[in-house]
Formats: sequence, structure tokens, C-alpha cells
Amino acid sequence: MGRWLFGTIVSSALLTIGWVFFTRMLPRRVAGRVARPPQQPLTVLPGDERQVSLPIDAETQLSAAKMAHDRFLEEAGELIRAARGAGLFTENLLTEAAEKAGDAVKLRPGSFDANLMCGEIAVKRALMAAPDTAVDLLQRAAGFFATASETKRGVVDTYVGRGWAHLERAYRLEGEDAAAAYGAAAEAFGEGFGVNSHNLFVLRGWGLAVDGLARTLGERAEPTTTAEERYQMALAEHRAGDHELYGWYAGVRASAEPVRIPMPPVRDRY
Repeated sequence: MGRWLFGTIVSSALLTIGWVFFTRMLPRRVAGRVARPPQQPLTVLPGDERQVSLPIDAETQLSAAKMAHDRFLEEAGELIRAARGAGLFTENLLTEAAEKAGDAVKLRPGSFDANLMCGEIAVKRALMAAPDTAVDLLQRAAGFFATASETKRGVVDTYVGRGWAHLERAYRLEGEDAAAAYGAAAEAFGEGFGVNSHNLFVLRGWGLAVDGLARTLGERAEPTTTAEERYQMALAEHRAGDHELYGWYAGVRASAEPVRIPMPPVRDRY
């Protein structure tokens, strides 16, 4: 009788403890664990701001940006090559190439290669565009070339590109706007002469810019005479004055119509 009573009491106690644990204590513990933040942050998915982002090593970020930048330039170069014989599709391919090179600039704004490529693509596109669109493209091209020259100094191609972008822009403008563009071209070529006094593209482009100033403002206008004097001094310095550019420039100035020369390639990568 005593053993039975003792067993009944123990069983009742165990059942009571189990009921309290499963109905009160266990639910509270589960609720508490759910309410606590996770021990490790989760990777953020695009567009999901509720998750906590994991810190990324700065060196890893730079390396990834460099790889993506190089890939964009490679793809842009392939598109430029494809555009050479694409006929009606040339403009579309160059537009796509501009987007790729633009993405490279976004990743590395100070990239010499990306800015130089963007400048040349913009000039190529401008030659096929309507005048208003072309002027905007050429202005942007001049900006890309200027950034490239600041990023890597002493590369004459950047000055040739900037000067020719302003030249092509001047051909599409009139009056004071055209004169300002010719003046900007002459300034760019003058800076390029300081980098490399033997570059014929610099000297020929410079001569075309001075001729444009004379045709727009007149031969006796102060900007024209100043630019002419500086150019003549450069001709005298180039190869100690022993060259054929004097005759070439005289022919340019005597021509009934402005002489135009296609922009030379500023790179040999593609």
C-alpha cells in the first residue's frame, strides 16, 4: 500500500513538471531564440535592405573592379573591330562599344585607357551623327581626352585627340562658337607641341585650327594674329625650320575651301 501511494505521488509530480515545461517554459525559450538577432550576418541580395551586409576587403574590391574594367575595355575593342566592316550596323556597334567603355570609366574614372577609348569612340560616332548630336559627342570626346592627358602626362595622342575633337566641332558651328572651338583646338595642339615637337599630326592639326580662326574672325583679328604668330614660331622650331610644312600651310591658307584631314588614330590596340 505504501509503495503504491509513493509511486502515485512521484508519477503525479513528474506529469505536473512535464506539463509545465512543455506548455510554458519551452514556448518561452523558443520565442526568445526567434526574437534574438542571428549570430552571423546574412549576405545582402540585390534590392533587399533588410539583411545585414558582410564587410568586403578593400583590396578585393579594387581587384574585382580592375578585372571588370579590363573586361569592359576588351569587349569595347571587339565591338570597334566588328564595326569597321559592319555597314549599316556600324553605328549600333559603336554605340554599344561606347556603353562598354563608359562602364569602364565608371569603375575607374581615372583610367587612361578607358578615357582614351571613350574619346575616340565619341569622335567616330560624331562623324556619322546629325550636326547637333555630333557637337555634343565631340565636346564629350574632348573631355575624355583631357582627362586622359591629366591621368598620364606626356602622351601626345591625348592632345591630338582633344585638338581634333575641337576641330570637328568647329566645322559644325558658326560665328563666335566656331571661333571658340578653333581656339580650343589650337590651344590643345600647342600643348601637344610642348610634349612632342616632332609630331606631324600636332603641327598639321594646329595649322588647320589657325586657318579656321582666320576664316571665321578674319586675318587681322587679334586671336588670329596671336595664334598665327605662335604657330609660325613652332614651325621654325620644328626640325630647325628645315621641313615641308611651310609649303603645306601656305596651300591651306590659299585654299578656297577649308582643308579637312581625317582624325588620325590615337591608339594601336584594336
